[in-house]
Amino acid sequence: MTLVSLGDLAQSFLLKSQTSRLKGEVGRITQELSSGRVADIGAALSGDLAQLTSVSRARAVTTGFQSGAREAATQATATQSALAAIAGATQSLVTPLLAASQLDLADQIALTGVDARSRLDSVLATLNTSVGGRSLFSGQAVHSPAVIEAEPLLTALRTELVGATTAQEAMTRISAWFDDPAGYRAIAYQGGVPLEDVAVSVTDRVWLGVTAEDPALRATLKGLTAAALISDSASPLPISEGKALARLSAEALMAGQDALTNLSARLGISEGRIEAAQSRNATDLLAHEMAQADLIRSDPERLAMEMEAVQTNLETVLAITARLSRLSLTDFLR
Repeated sequence: MTLVSLGDLAQSFLLKSQTSRLKGEVGRITQELSSGRVADIGAALSGDLAQLTSVSRARAVTTGFQSGAREAATQATATQSALAAIAGATQSLVTPLLAASQLDLADQIALTGVDARSRLDSVLATLNTSVGGRSLFSGQAVHSPAVIEAEPLLTALRTELVGATTAQEAMTRISAWFDDPAGYRAIAYQGGVPLEDVAVSVTDRVWLGVTAEDPALRATLKGLTAAALISDSASPLPISEGKALARLSAEALMAGQDALTNLSARLGISEGRIEAAQSRNATDLLAHEMAQADLIRSDPERLAMEMEAVQTNLETVLAITARLSRLSLTDFLR
């Protein structure tokens, strides 16, 4: 019989190799125990990754929709706040306008016009509000301001009012300018077409297409700009017509309030749908995460048994290594 023996160097190399392999197994088992996930997913699923891929893709898609829903919720909330600010700024002007329309005091009418001019500045600034670098009321032109500033706007209206001698004529011209595509839309509105409906889940798309060109906002601006021009020096009206224009401005603002309320209500419906979609997305994400975790979850009981076996083998190898390191020629010859 031929005997095959290993030299000292070969034995040393073999023992080191076994020790390294067993330490690697200890590291793998420790990692799987601490993370709760298998280290080799392919081996755990016997090479069939189709189900894991499907679950991961569904999770990624739902995550994308949830991100879009959060952005949509932020935009809707900010838009509602802006509409509320505009409504507040214009609603509180109605009473002073109606009071001025009953007084034969030029100074009082002038002060009301100054107040309206200040509020016009505020409303236009609100319409140019941006959130996250995106203009709220500019439609698809998200990086552009929605409207021009107050002075250029009033300058354009002053041109329209040249020759107007009555409050009714002035109000008619102002209203026509805001409704004319060659008027407000071409000169004052700097945004784009309304945003398309936003996808917030697999099945839901919501409307967020509020722009500064919306009829409700134009109706509000009609009354506000008319009030700002009550005592304008560039287009002076007799005090009686100034009073009449104050009344017509108040009526236009009240009509604008109703339109703003309807616009806010429509946006509120979208907010409710976004909130519902976020809840469904969160539920779906949890389901996808649980399904993914089930596919790659490690088995603590199996790992405990493997750890015990590996530790036993490692102790054996270390004991053999220690014994061989102490072996002398005398011990070998015995």
